[in-house]
Amino acid sequence: NLVGELNKGWDVAKYLLGHEREMISGMGLGGTGGKNPLVLGALATIGVDHDGKLADPLLRAQIALFEVRAKAFAAQSERFIDELKAGRAHPAQPSMMKYYGTELNKARYELLMSAGGSDELEWESEASNGGREARAWLRTKANSIEGGTSEVQLNIIAKRILELPA
Repeated sequence: NLVGELNKGWDVAKYLLGHEREMISGMGLGGTGGKNPLVLGALATIGVDHDGKLADPLLRAQIALFEVRAKAFAAQSERFIDELKAGRAHPAQPSMMKYYGTELNKARYELLMSAGGSDELEWESEASNGGREARAWLRTKANSIEGGTSEVQLNIIAKRILELPA
């Protein structure tokens, strides 16, 4: 069966890849709403200082930076959806969203693993929900491959959005 126009298969494939990348980028939005799992995990493992703040100032700063990046990504995601609905989205924008969304998701789980300490690496106990966080952390590595590797996305961004020479 013919999908689309004859000899225009790459156009169909690029269109489908764009949708796949949009879907994958949503992982960057993975909920921190309400009770932040990064903070809760760190508080449970590391505890608080005499001022009631997370006792590890470096981890506290990393979590704050992550939160700023997550909010910026959420705002950009809303803008992207608005541009998409209005027909003004750049054709390479899904690559930008996919790249940053998967990198943000990896950063989230790196922080979760740091906040939880070595207990987060536990794989099979009831206390770790069968290693749920460790398995999710490992899964984030695949997110930067599926839908086109991060390197491919950066190449598309460089060529199509930044218009850098090949």
